[in-house]
Amino acid sequence: MSPFSQKKNKDTANHQSKPLPAPEGEAPIHSLVYDQRCKDIWILLLILRCINALCVRTFFQPDEYFQALEPAWELAFGSQSGAWITWEWEHQLRSSLHPAMFAAAYYVANKAMELVSCFPQFRAMILAVLPNLIQAYFAAIGDYYTWQLSENVYGRGSKAGWATLLMTIISPWQWFCSTRTFLNSLETSFTIAALGFWPWEMSVDTVPLSSSDLPGSRKPQVPAPVPAKTSIFKSRWSITSLRISLLLAASACILRPTNAMIWFCIMMPTVTRIFSPTTRATPSDYFIFFREAVLCGTVTLLIFAISDRLYFGEWTFPAYQFIHFNVNQDLAVFYGRNDWHYYISQGLPLLLTTYLPFGLIGLWKSASLPSTSVPFLLNITILVTIGALSFISHKEVRFIYPLLPLLHILAAPTIAAFFTTTSTKTNPSTPSATSSKTQQTTTFRRKPLLTLLLLANIFISGYTTFYHQRGVLSVLTFLRSEYETLYLDPQGNPLQTSSTTDHDAFAAFLMPCHSTPWRSRLFYPNLKAWALTCSPPLHLAAHTAEREAYRDEADRFFDNPMKFLKEEVNTRERPWPRYVVGFEGIEASLKEFCHEVMKGWAVKEKWRTGNTDWIDDSRRKGDVVVWEFVDANNS
Repeated sequence: MSPFSQKKNKDTANHQSKPLPAPEGEAPIHSLVYDQRCKDIWILLLILRCINALCVRTFFQPDEYFQALEPAWELAFGSQSGAWITWEWEHQLRSSLHPAMFAAAYYVANKAMELVSCFPQFRAMILAVLPNLIQAYFAAIGDYYTWQLSENVYGRGSKAGWATLLMTIISPWQWFCSTRTFLNSLETSFTIAALGFWPWEMSVDTVPLSSSDLPGSRKPQVPAPVPAKTSIFKSRWSITSLRISLLLAASACILRPTNAMIWFCIMMPTVTRIFSPTTRATPSDYFIFFREAVLCGTVTLLIFAISDRLYFGEWTFPAYQFIHFNVNQDLAVFYGRNDWHYYISQGLPLLLTTYLPFGLIGLWKSASLPSTSVPFLLNITILVTIGALSFISHKEVRFIYPLLPLLHILAAPTIAAFFTTTSTKTNPSTPSATSSKTQQTTTFRRKPLLTLLLLANIFISGYTTFYHQRGVLSVLTFLRSEYETLYLDPQGNPLQTSSTTDHDAFAAFLMPCHSTPWRSRLFYPNLKAWALTCSPPLHLAAHTAEREAYRDEADRFFDNPMKFLKEEVNTRERPWPRYVVGFEGIEASLKEFCHEVMKGWAVKEKWRTGNTDWIDDSRRKGDVVVWEFVDANNS
């Protein structure tokens, strides 16, 4: 189903042929023309994001795999599939519905390929990209409703609406992150789609804005007249839109509890306007609103609760567990502590990249608009969310990712005014006519600067999706290919001359924990591998000396590689593998260990690839290398 296939009920069907509102000074757009435009843009966005998904060849954060694809792999293929289930799932911190979506796709696609006798090698390639193609659909929905909300705010066919669409399409962060299987990516799509369906007439007075209300407008702002009280939910479609919005908002809040801050900022003006004399909503509208909020919230909670009951085997509420572990037990800081200004000094620049000046100006100008306008409400939502999240010690830029569409919408009028100009030409309709037609023409200006901005966005997008941290993905393709060569025939059947046991290890990853994906890329359950772990100290009380001094498995290896290899490797859980995978910095330690301990064996480089030119973790610097142990006499 596409987002533009929004069927109106009989109350609105008779208005389909009427012109739609347009920005001041521009001709109205016929509804049929606009519907076709929406369809074309949706198809364009869907194709674009599918291409985007296939172009992403780099690694960003472990959560892309370990909070989504690894539990999905286990759901689809069973507990013997070799999926890596982290401590967060064991302690029920995550909702199962997100990975269940990918699990269903894994299962159906694999069964379909088995039915037509596809070789395992081919199935592995398809299943590796399938989740990203699914996320591409949601990414396209997010792009579409970012544009739609901007159109509703600034007028259909407005320059700001088109600017929002173009900013979303060529945004480096969107190209880098929107098709990744992060929970934050789905949260962002749900949030902006919910805002697109939101009944803004209950929250603000002016939708869309008049030209005098646009950010940066030099026209004097005229106070809006008190609107007449009219029923907002007078049609079946308006109630359906409300339900869609509430269901998406509730889902986003359960998936990521911090999303509730966004909806607190949106809900509060809606609720408090009950007592405002300027509200256009009737008492029946508020009754419908609260009724649907309770019903949609209950349905959403019930769906998530049943899903989690089936996955965990008991009734649980992951949102509570998430807050309990990360706030009460302060475990989030185990994965990093940031300065209070992180989201301002690093988060916004990373999200907006070349749009940063326009985004900041948009925030500044929207703050001066009437408090009953959508841009002002979006401004407050952004500031409150960033301010609240800044009090949490552990910060990541993707935590404020749902704010990016709102930032694009606020920046759009400024960037449109900066790079375009509109001229008005009046022509008589006929030589003898007293009336005249006004024609507006929009032209680009500052073209060299605009070209530079576009080229910068393309370069950043290409660098981050094709090059930066590509090696940690490529190495899994190499290992899978090696396994297929050594243990499988061309049809994917196990070779009778080669066998592995449950205790054989094909590869060991001596890297900082979760430096690579896992079974969703390794595919074969018999491809045995192990890696360094970094589970937090759940058994130690918060704010104690023991907690501060705790060193996880990866820390212990990099603190003293020789000691770790002597004492913690070559056990039942950590047998010596055929291949060792790591960054080039550990090669000296491996050679020293072989020389002192593994008499008669030598470390030989099997494969190497570049990873990135820069990274903030010294342990991850250099190329990604695969070594093998060979007879020292033949090396």
